[in-house]
Amino acid sequence: MAKIIIILLMFNFIVVIHEWGHYITAKKNGVLVHEFAVGMGPRFWHFTKGETIYSLRIFPIGGFCSLEEELGDIPNPRAMGSKKAWQRLIIVSFGAIMNFLLAWLLFSIVSGYIGYGSNVIQSIEASMPADQAGLVKGDKILAIDGVKVKRLSDISAHLVDKEKTYQFTVKRTNSEVVEKEVTSKWIQEEGRARFGFTPEIVHWDLGYNMKMGLLNTFYVIKQVWSGVISLFTGAVSVDQMSGIVGVVDFSAKQWDTGIQNGGLSLAIMNMIYITALLSANLGVINLLPLPALDGGRILFILIELLRGKPLAVDKEAAVHFVGLVLLMLLTVVVLYNDIVKVFNI
Repeated sequence: MAKIIIILLMFNFIVVIHEWGHYITAKKNGVLVHEFAVGMGPRFWHFTKGETIYSLRIFPIGGFCSLEEELGDIPNPRAMGSKKAWQRLIIVSFGAIMNFLLAWLLFSIVSGYIGYGSNVIQSIEASMPADQAGLVKGDKILAIDGVKVKRLSDISAHLVDKEKTYQFTVKRTNSEVVEKEVTSKWIQEEGRARFGFTPEIVHWDLGYNMKMGLLNTFYVIKQVWSGVISLFTGAVSVDQMSGIVGVVDFSAKQWDTGIQNGGLSLAIMNMIYITALLSANLGVINLLPLPALDGGRILFILIELLRGKPLAVDKEAAVHFVGLVLLMLLTVVVLYNDIVKVFNI
């Protein structure tokens, strides 16, 4: 039961962050926000602050931000439609931007949890090159062949696919700096050369974690975009898509795997990683230039900027309505496929 609640909270958090992006930019640009809701369905709790209702709703999936959209017969300066095109562009796009920022933050947390190998030796394997060269626990490798190294990845980058002698510049625990010749050893079973030591793991390095979080976010965005292109080109079929049921099933399995292999901390970290994946995914999907999505609205705003005037409101509404119907049909198809795959029907 606990994992189901956590998974529902995970989905809710992603959508609420998305809607908060719309909410905060609407407020900053003077658009009237009628309601900011967490969850869907009937309200079970709410309060009003200023002109906005803040509510919790029965079904803990999703949420919404209700803005003053229409101008009506009398121009309303607080309506979304009365704002300049660039203001509307910011408001519409900021939901996806918040999803990308959330993914960046969460991937950074995961990076900190996993950590990275440093250039400080944690342990030495007996009779291996590092041991034979006289390296000991606590030694800090400053440079290899005169090239500075800071992490295990820097050290590994020097290794070639054969045995070779390297000049190590090493700082001892007493701050003495010494030079050591270390000849790598080819390990046939592993198909690689090794020095034979294990590094200390650094878990929380803010600059490194944020960098890796950003790189992972860009990587996921690229992968999702490639998947969308493959879907439209026919390289990937709709049958291979997963919806809410498939994602919940996958998330539950990852929770169980985490509990079995690393306990509660690993299970939670698995959920954080999945949340980051889904947040980046939602950001990309919402920016697709399709009716009923934020990307579709952005497309109409860009057309307005090029034309110098907006398209007719009724025509834009009709396009978005058709897009919404098609999106609902796709949702039903994906849901059906999920149920078939998950329950082996």
